[in-house]
Amino acid sequence: MFLGDLRYSARALIKDPAFSLLAILTIALGVGANTSIFTAVEGVLLKSFSFPEAERLVVVSGVSKSLPDMEVSYLDYLDWRAQQQVFVDLAARTSAGGVISGIGEPERVFGRYVTASFFSTLRVQAQVGRFFGEDKDKAGAARVMVIGDGLWRRRFNADPAVVGRAINYNGASWTVVGVLPANFDFYGRSNGNNDIYLPIAQLALVDQSLLRDRGSHGFRVIARLRPGVSEREAAMGMNTIAARLAAQYPVTNAGVTIEVRSLLRDFVGEDSKALIVTAAGAILVLLIACANVANLTLARASTREREIAVRLAVGGSRWRIVRLLLSESLLIASIGGTLGVVLAFWAVEAFKAIGARVIARIDEIGVDLPVLIFSTGTIFIATLLFGLLPAWKAAHVNVEPALKSGGRSSGSGLARVRKALIVSELTLALMLLISASLLVKSFWRLTNVNPGFDPEHVLTFRLRLPDSKYNKPDLSIPAVKELRRRISELPGVSRLGITSGIPLGRQNETGYWLEGQTEPENQLLWPVALSYFIDEDLCRTLGIWLLAGRMLTERDTLDSPLVIMVDDEFVRLHFGGDMYAALGRRLRFKGNNEPWREIVGVVRHVTHYGLEEHARAEVYQPWLQMSPELSTNFHYLRAMDFVVKTVSEPTSYLPAIKAELRKIDNDLPLGNVATLEQKLRDSTATRRFNLGLISAFALLALALSAVGLYGVISYGVNQRTTEIGIRMAVGAEPKDVLKLILREGLVLAVIGTLLGIGGALVLTRFLSSVLFAVSATDPAIYLSAAGLLLIVAIAACFWPARKASAIQPLEALRYE
Repeated sequence: MFLGDLRYSARALIKDPAFSLLAILTIALGVGANTSIFTAVEGVLLKSFSFPEAERLVVVSGVSKSLPDMEVSYLDYLDWRAQQQVFVDLAARTSAGGVISGIGEPERVFGRYVTASFFSTLRVQAQVGRFFGEDKDKAGAARVMVIGDGLWRRRFNADPAVVGRAINYNGASWTVVGVLPANFDFYGRSNGNNDIYLPIAQLALVDQSLLRDRGSHGFRVIARLRPGVSEREAAMGMNTIAARLAAQYPVTNAGVTIEVRSLLRDFVGEDSKALIVTAAGAILVLLIACANVANLTLARASTREREIAVRLAVGGSRWRIVRLLLSESLLIASIGGTLGVVLAFWAVEAFKAIGARVIARIDEIGVDLPVLIFSTGTIFIATLLFGLLPAWKAAHVNVEPALKSGGRSSGSGLARVRKALIVSELTLALMLLISASLLVKSFWRLTNVNPGFDPEHVLTFRLRLPDSKYNKPDLSIPAVKELRRRISELPGVSRLGITSGIPLGRQNETGYWLEGQTEPENQLLWPVALSYFIDEDLCRTLGIWLLAGRMLTERDTLDSPLVIMVDDEFVRLHFGGDMYAALGRRLRFKGNNEPWREIVGVVRHVTHYGLEEHARAEVYQPWLQMSPELSTNFHYLRAMDFVVKTVSEPTSYLPAIKAELRKIDNDLPLGNVATLEQKLRDSTATRRFNLGLISAFALLALALSAVGLYGVISYGVNQRTTEIGIRMAVGAEPKDVLKLILREGLVLAVIGTLLGIGGALVLTRFLSSVLFAVSATDPAIYLSAAGLLLIVAIAACFWPARKASAIQPLEALRYE
């Protein structure tokens, strides 16, 4: 019986190809949009990492007054691990990076120093060899490393014999003991920090204070929850330990609480907001598409009233009519849905290409079984949304009037339903249009933010000096100076500066205190600033303005008084904006025996985190005043960022820069190569990606609504041909008819606009968190979007109205 209904439906749809094609394409767009967005949501937000029982993996971090997401000291981690009872185990990690040489071209690699418990906490197995144990995670142990699958294939041709092989890393010999599995997706499979994993005890070679000083917070901690323990319960248990440590070590731990959150949530972060907003837009598009097809189906049903009345008159049941019409809707939804899934395959590939550097894990998404199940459910829901009401209304036609009407509609019930549907389309379309307009204005405001530097024709790269080879300042400083000299002499290089962190790149947050105020014993209560070491030419190279005092010079060395520059945000926080009041004041950074430094200059604030950052004070120290006794400073000295201002396209200078670098040391690669213009574009890429999708959905919704309104008005004109002919026969002018039809369409548009504004006021409340410098109730946006909708609505009504005004009375009456 069901197959018979489908065969009948197929024949009926073939007889009306215009309706069938329009309905199928409309549903395909709605289903395609939702399937592609759900693919992203499922792959990024819902799908767990590949680790066993990944849902039990959490991040454990500190929270203090000045730092809402604080890294952990190694000594605190050891106490946590020894005292906790809510986790199976914990593991600590911090970033690692250096140079692998002696195997072809030297390569800059990135990874992590980890505790031996890292791999067992994640429950991963080496695909070749083994992981290092507790015996290798001790001071004085042999240097061993685990390498990632990408590095193994890239540099060693996936040779299993790499296990036991000694490789040169940062100028020292390290033995490879294992290779990570190919599907290792700790913070994403494409994460560039999965090349190498080193025992955390080997940090003593780089920065001993990180392992010995409870005030040095340089580690991230992951853990695996015990079965039956929730994140909230784990946080309560860990905060008991935090309180105990605060009482025991008040200077470093007072005021610190602990937060526990899932590893997935920590990884995805703010990307979840963008995807949820986009998913809401896709759902609105589907609803508009279903309303549009329901309108088309109602119009078609009204032309089939006589056919349906005949079926009922000869004994057909109303349920039989509903079933036949629903089978047509199911066939349309199935064909359109299948086409939508095909479109989704293309859209997903586009997402992966466009969003690879924008949204976490987007490169891992794909149309899989859960997505196909979702698509099937969407098709079923679409069938009900656009098919049930028309089928029900058509099956309850009044038989006698329908038989007498000769095929014309016998009542106004269907017309009222169609008008209600078009009003709902316009309402939803305006809600999407206002949301997209707010995002457009927000993005425009963001791109007009002054970053505090000039990114044009600026190339940046990092010079990573191997630890063992350049283990003293007397070796590293001359190497940096020599490369700086050589590059600055290249034709086309106008300026060059060096820094420990470029804008939109590496950040270093550190606590500080101004002289003349009572110092809190607990340094976690000190204010925090972004701190950078720079040379005398960096500010001029980047166009960072001097507002008061002087710039740093080459004479600012360890043999001269210690000085520092601050930015205008620092001055605003501490001196009420009086820049000259800041000059001559002294500050020092947290840490034992840190000296006082005199403020000699004030510069303009630079957006180091991104254009939409909440401004944080920034301070700049002369790079030649790095203390050789502080291993943290020395670490920066071996990994300085170069900023090269050129007269033409910056990347064209890379071959010449590499050639000069090889003249200094053939084992030194360039790392972190990028232009500042590209980094500035990347900083807004997430917003641009989200804006593009929402804008596309809004335009699609507007087009569908316009087509729907056009269909309603056209259908009304066709149904009222006789009435219009009579009006014109008794003296009505064509312009009167034109006004009549336009007024009817405009009434629907105005109702939809008013309802859309009300709906947008509710919907855009959820957009507030992703807007920048724009109110979610911006009246200019609401008025302009409403105006655009009304203009499109008038345009959609104009052609049917013009057709109505051209009706000839005699022809209309003769037809009747």
